Amino acid sequence: MELLCVLPPLAALWLLCAFLTLRGRLAPALAPLPALALLITALTVFGMAGVLAPGMWALLLLCAALGAWALVPHGGCRPDLRRLFSPGAVLFWAGALAFAVYFAVRQPMATGFDELNLWATAVKVTVTDDALYATAELGVPWPVTQNPGLPLLGYFFSFFGAYADWKIYFAYDVLFLAVDAAVLGALPWRRYRLWVPLAAILWCVPWFFTTYNHTVYLNTVYMSAYGDIPAGLVTGGAVALWLALRAGGTPRTAWAVLPVLALAANLKANTFVLALVAAGLVALDALLFPVGEAPFAKGLGRRAGFAAACFAAPLGIYYLWNVRYVGWLAARNAAAGGMGETSLPLSGVVVNGLRLLLGGSVPPEYAARGPQFRRAMADMGAQFWGAGGRLTMVGQGCVVTALILAVFAAACLLAGKGWRRPAVLGAASLTCFGGYNLMLALSYGFIFKPFQAEALADYNRYIYSYYIAWFLVALVCLVQALAALDPQRHRALAGQALVLVLAAGMLLRWHQLVLPQLSVLGFSDSEFIDRRRDRDEAAAVSRALDETDRIFFVSQGDNGQRWFSAVFDFYPLAVDYSGTVEQGGGGGTFGLAALEPADEGVKKYYYHPYTAAELDAAVRQSGCTVLYIQALDDIFVQSYAELFTDGLAAAQDGTTPIYRVTDAGFAPEPLPDPLPAGAAAMAALREVAP
Repeated sequence: MELLCVLPPLAALWLLCAFLTLRGRLAPALAPLPALALLITALTVFGMAGVLAPGMWALLLLCAALGAWALVPHGGCRPDLRRLFSPGAVLFWAGALAFAVYFAVRQPMATGFDELNLWATAVKVTVTDDALYATAELGVPWPVTQNPGLPLLGYFFSFFGAYADWKIYFAYDVLFLAVDAAVLGALPWRRYRLWVPLAAILWCVPWFFTTYNHTVYLNTVYMSAYGDIPAGLVTGGAVALWLALRAGGTPRTAWAVLPVLALAANLKANTFVLALVAAGLVALDALLFPVGEAPFAKGLGRRAGFAAACFAAPLGIYYLWNVRYVGWLAARNAAAGGMGETSLPLSGVVVNGLRLLLGGSVPPEYAARGPQFRRAMADMGAQFWGAGGRLTMVGQGCVVTALILAVFAAACLLAGKGWRRPAVLGAASLTCFGGYNLMLALSYGFIFKPFQAEALADYNRYIYSYYIAWFLVALVCLVQALAALDPQRHRALAGQALVLVLAAGMLLRWHQLVLPQLSVLGFSDSEFIDRRRDRDEAAAVSRALDETDRIFFVSQGDNGQRWFSAVFDFYPLAVDYSGTVEQGGGGGTFGLAALEPADEGVKKYYYHPYTAAELDAAVRQSGCTVLYIQALDDIFVQSYAELFTDGLAAAQDGTTPIYRVTDAGFAPEPLPDPLPAGAAAMAALREVAP
């Protein structure tokens, strides 16, 4: 049973959390987030060293040993197991078990473009090979260099049993719940008037800042392998953890925030700046606000050292992966005849982008991108202020910003004499918001392609990472202010009422925009019928192939997604990067130049105008041993039927979608088993709409 396969890693996590609580003096709700961060950081090091599977076994054994040491009585004294239970801890473990059972039964699948392009494929490759996906043979021209934190999180919970998509979603949601637990902090059971509505708010957060329309499609907030939501949650969770640790008044536990800051830098390449934001907020708070009523100068050197460590944690991970490891990958790729480093260097982008803003002179390659940079800034401003920029459940960016600043203001009012801390964090995070927007504008101006910048491609995904993190920081400031008050005082009652109103408003808005049957709560099995058909067909075809076979992919009318799906489904068999990079690559439509569609559309945009001789040479020179004909059309038949020994008859009648590369031509390869129901029609001749 697949459910049983995720229980050993979950048990190892529980044992490590028990150790951190009973021996490390962390509150039980604060233990899961640093525990996950420690495990992922260790797996990153093991993966870079090429010993991922032995490292995983070592971590499981270490968790078991530490947990046993914490739970076994010492010197006749039994550990106080009641310390393991708090509202945040119970909600975390109950939620983790609920997600495990639910996903194991419902079996959601990866469907998103970027899931199949990177995020889910990276986990499958890592699980299949017991090695980092960056060095895997995927048939692509450039190795994947995205940060390994999230794929390794998926690997941790997929270590036992066969790979399954749902284990990725389970792993991500465990991380989400760990962040929620950190925000709940050390709230006791008797403060139910605070932690119950707070739990409802936290459940809604990933939806609230990402869902901006009442759609008829499945909303996959809790069933997504993308990295944007985790990046925002972990960034906010790091600050939440720090403030909860400070509220406890035990400086010895301050170390727990460092691995979380490292994790924030190890999730997604373009959200590294968010990790620096979290490090800056934690460092600023540590420097300006000594524990208790101590004078400011007392312990300033120690606090300055800790502030430096806050930046060292994310910068260390960034250096190890993005500089050393990715640099090695780029050099290896260039030595093998690849493209090497193709984009403008990040340091040059920042320096010359700022020079442009200040009216200075820049090198020609940057000056040429100046209009694109200024256009991106103007478009981002329109998204922030204009009614067309409704990217969240509450509207455009200015409305979200006003809401978050209102929460900070409420925290200042409720904190009384301690108003300076939420005020400083609010002002600092607002400044960082401006810096984050500048980073996005620089990316659109100098790193993105012109057509991507013109459309502000994926702007919603990039900006809501900050909104999520920013809201969590404001929320935890409000929680800390309320937790310090006598719950029976009028100011505390007013604050609790505010939290209740906020929870009710978020639940109401969520109910208005996300139907239960289109969410994680009740999606239909039919949502994944196409993906199941593709997966079953790939499994049937794979049984006819040898592990040394390399597949040339043909799917007429593809925009790249079906190619990515095939790469994902066939792995560890390599699916070749069909078509040249200049012509779009990764799937597309093959045909003679004379047959290229005149009308604009997917077929024309991703058209590969090969002659029959060029296609034959491309297949043979790529080292492919078979062709997989997933979808045909008249263009392909008219252009290349002469290359196939049966004139493509087997593909047209659904007998087989596989052709073996032989000296005599491409010969149909019989399947040992018939294609699954519905898959034969997929392989048969069909016209794909342009």
